[in-house]
Amino acid sequence: MGETQLRVLGMQRRSRCGYCQRSQQSRCFGMEAARLLCSDYEQMINRGWRRSGSFLYLTDHSTSCCSYYPIRTHALTHQPRKTERRLLRRWHRMELLKDPASDSPGKLTCGKRLRIVLEPAAFSEEKFLVFERYQKSVHDDDATRPGFRNFLCDSPLVYEQIGNRELPHGLGSYHQCYYVDGRLAAVGVIDILPSCISSVYLFYDPEYSALSLGTFSSLREIALVHQLHQTTESIRFYYMGYYIPSCPKMTYKGQWRPAELLDLVSLKWIPIDSCLERIRKHPVFCTFDPYVNSLNMVRDAISDKLDWMPVLSPSTLSENERKKAMDLTFHIGSPRGPEIAGSMLSLVSKELQQAVLQTVASLGLELASRAILLL
Repeated sequence: MGETQLRVLGMQRRSRCGYCQRSQQSRCFGMEAARLLCSDYEQMINRGWRRSGSFLYLTDHSTSCCSYYPIRTHALTHQPRKTERRLLRRWHRMELLKDPASDSPGKLTCGKRLRIVLEPAAFSEEKFLVFERYQKSVHDDDATRPGFRNFLCDSPLVYEQIGNRELPHGLGSYHQCYYVDGRLAAVGVIDILPSCISSVYLFYDPEYSALSLGTFSSLREIALVHQLHQTTESIRFYYMGYYIPSCPKMTYKGQWRPAELLDLVSLKWIPIDSCLERIRKHPVFCTFDPYVNSLNMVRDAISDKLDWMPVLSPSTLSENERKKAMDLTFHIGSPRGPEIAGSMLSLVSKELQQAVLQTVASLGLELASRAILLL
């Protein structure tokens, strides 16, 4: 299967926030993945990482205008809310679904007007044309084929066989395509990982916006967790990306119960109801550990600005971890390129020393030691 290959890009500046659209600059720690094992990416998202195509990023909350908390739900125990049940009944009346009430929990059976196809993520002109219409209508933005391919089709994840008949290609990146009356209406981009389905993106034809495809696709992806769990018991969670308290478009994710947020200090998943009050008190960033005062982590209690980002800060590394970070080998240019030790890079500049330590802090020493690291 090979090893994960990550090119360390270091801190990257963003010109504006993609959620609140403020022009205030923020930063993220970035890496480019040439190849990425599914189990390694799952480790990364459990430390706050996300991906956009082959670009992997971890937000630096100390410079961010918004707080980003990874969110997931226990798909196997999720119960649709009243509004979701109403949507399913509407789809049934439109002959898009068979009677949802007759299905077992987590199963949605297509009606005669609906066809759902799960296929490996790949470019097609049909998908691009739907994406182009979506970008123009929803985001008032133009789309290009290379941009679409890089963002939503190309994936560094290596397909990994797990012996599940529902997944002949195994774990990896997929497109879940929704056809209404034979026409492509929407595409859900998902990563299927050892214990979860991670939602990446959804785009749809604006002509079908009345169908509430965003809500239905989430229900369908939760149902897919149920299906896959039947033969692969480790798959049981549904990851929804980031919960962003200051962005109304992103807080809806908290309604998919039972939900949990990732504490970016302890790296533990905490039930969301235990987190919301602390978020209200510390809107820029907080830990959900009741024994830790979030104000100890900010440099200005009035503005509530974070002084350091725990998952990125070298100060969180033990002395032994710092020494092992200096022993890491980095390859210049390619996996077969010249090698240089972290200790040598630290002699070149403080910026490179910081990048070496942040690589270990953000990935964890075990993954950083195992992956092929490139510069």
